[in-house]
Order: sequence, then structure tokens, then C-alpha cells
Amino acid sequence: MALLSEIQPAIAVALNSLGGKMTKGVEDLYYLYASSHINTAVDAFILLRREHRIDGARLLVRPALETMLRLQAVRAKTYLLYRVLLREALEADKWFGSVARRHGVDYTRVCDRDEWQAFKNRCVAQFGADKLEDSPLDSYGAAAAIGVEAYYDSHYRGYCQYTHGALEAVSGSLDELTDPEDTRVMLHSAMVALDALVDVGADCPAIASFRKRFNEVITQKPDKLFRRKPTNETASSEAPPADGQT
Repeated sequence: MALLSEIQPAIAVALNSLGGKMTKGVEDLYYLYASSHINTAVDAFILLRREHRIDGARLLVRPALETMLRLQAVRAKTYLLYRVLLREALEADKWFGSVARRHGVDYTRVCDRDEWQAFKNRCVAQFGADKLEDSPLDSYGAAAAIGVEAYYDSHYRGYCQYTHGALEAVSGSLDELTDPEDTRVMLHSAMVALDALVDVGADCPAIASFRKRFNEVITQKPDKLFRRKPTNETASSEAPPADGQT
């Protein structure tokens, strides 16, 4: 948590430092917005953990993790950005298309719009037509692209249980497994975001130090997380029970 609390402000500064700079590659804006999303999740996670709201903070882990997997995949194989955004376009069609039909409004599929064709043309020019596949890239595909299928099966699937409100998760049965991993996943996500921003020219004088400390921390066995037990005061109706780390 100490390192995470230092990296998050560095991400914010790095994001601000990119203001007014011209993008070079088609992927630059994706790096910017994906990193910003991770930063938002990490910032809220830190705030909740400082208030000992472990269970509330945990609900932010999967959004950061999912974004981190795709961001890592695009950084490793930039041409995968096309497939990432293709999936988003198809999902948008499901959402907005159904709303449009319900209201009797004309709707043009994302991939049939001029903006999409312009984006595809940029991808062809930058990556080559042979690199583009008209196949949407989901989170598992992103994990497979960077060789972390096992991480997907363990961590992504685990945090999906909380996102989808699975009984085993919401009853606390999985806490022993996830408690030590929450901060590690957020730290990993934050570091990937910061690295991506530095790659596109963001300012971060301490990046070498952060990378060194991250590599040291992430390979260590995680500390056990001790939850606070509710007292008579915190169990009152005016002050609901709080959970946290001692």
C-alpha cells in the first residue's frame, strides 16, 4: 500500500504532463485513457482502504485488472488495439442498437461509420493489413496474447465472482484467497499504467526507482491482511461496521 500510494500521484502527474502533446501512433490515446481509468480505480481504492473499507475497495480491483490486461496486450503487440476496439464497437452496437430499436430511432453500426473506417485505415497504414483480424479480442484473448492465461484463470476469474455478486464471494468465503491479492493486483495495474504513459512521453523522473521497488515488492510473499472486528460503537445504527487492516 505504501508503494501504491506513491505511484498513484505519479500517474496523475504523468497524465497531466501529456496535456497539449501531439499523438504519434494510433495507440497513444488508448494508452492515455486506459491509464487514466486505472488511475481512477487506484485512487478510489486507496481512499477506501485508508477508511478500512476492504470489501468496498475490492469492487474496484476487476475494472483495473481488466483494463491492465488489455493495456499490456496492446503494449506488447500494438496491432491488437484494432481487435480491442472492435470488441468495444460490437458491444456498443448491442447496447445502443437495442435502445435505438426500442425508441424507433435509426442506428448505424459502429463499424459502418466513417470514423471507424478512418481508424481502420490508420491501423492498416501503421501495422499492415496482414496484422488486422476482424475478430474481437476479449480479456482472455488479451491474457493469452501476453502469455498470462494462468493469471487470468486465477485472478480475473476470482474477482469476477465479486463483480457478478456470486454467493461464495459476497458471503466472505473467498476473503482468505483474495485479501492478500487486492493490493498486489492494484499495484501491478498502476505500474503498467505508469509505464504506458512514460512510453508516450509522460514525465516521471522517479520511474526507474518505481520499477525497481515494484519488482522487489511484487515478488515477495504478501502480508496477511487482518480485518477489524466491529465494536459496540461501530456496530450501532449510526456507525455501521467498518472493515480494515490493523
